[in-house]
Amino acid sequence: QDGEELYLIRGYGEQKTGGYSISVEELYLTENSIVIRTELKGPGKGENSGTEQSFPFIVVQTEFLEHPVVFK
Repeated sequence: QDGEELYLIRGYGEQKTGGYSISVEELYLTENSIVIRTELKGPGKGENSGTEQSFPFIVVQTEFLEHPVVFK
C-alpha cells in the first residue's frame, strides 16, 4: 500500500519450467475483507516451456481500503 493504492501480490513459488500464467478468478469486497482468488495455469500441451525454472506471480493494483485481504 502507498496510502492511495493497494497492491495485492500472489506468487506460486518455484515451478520446474516456464510457460505458466495466472488468472484472477474473483476479486470482491465483503463487509470485513477484500477477497481475491487466483489460479495458476500450466503450460499448454505441446507448448515449448523451456527447461529453466520460473517463479510466476501476479500484482493487482486497486484503490486503498483498510480491510484485511483474503487470498483463495
